[in-house]
Amino acid sequence: MTATRSQQAQPGAVTQVDELAAEVARLAARVFELQQAQAERPHAGDQRPLYSTVEEWVTTYLLPTFPRPVSEVGMTRWHWCDQWWRHDEAVTRLTALWYGWEQARLQMTGMLPWLRELDHQLPILYGDDGPFRNCAATGDLGESRHHSSAEMPAEPAPEDWWSWWD
Repeated sequence: MTATRSQQAQPGAVTQVDELAAEVARLAARVFELQQAQAERPHAGDQRPLYSTVEEWVTTYLLPTFPRPVSEVGMTRWHWCDQWWRHDEAVTRLTALWYGWEQARLQMTGMLPWLRELDHQLPILYGDDGPFRNCAATGDLGESRHHSSAEMPAEPAPEDWWSWWD
């Protein structure tokens, strides 16, 4: 009686084993396809920047995409300088934003943290204390005006000042 039951169960068990083996083979083939696709996909380090310079990024992406109302000093809360590239602080901040943008664009949700950084940097760049505070952009009220900010004075440190960690 036991032999008869095991003989009857075998055809069903064989069918299940065959089905499981087929499923394993299908999944293995899918894993192989995904691995191939991943290997062929360019990595972030392999991609060249979309923009070749910070100037190209500022003029063709940043300014058209995130416009702000700018005009004469004292007439608006946002300040801009047509000669932005003459302001070292602005170049430093804009270059950092550009580099961050180039990395963020390659990631699925990379723009979310980048936008938070942009929201932090724009008021500093365009604000009343920012590098463009004494400049005026070309507008309805007149010509553009560039004024470099005064440099902060600094005295050289005493000769052994920086050797404290030696």
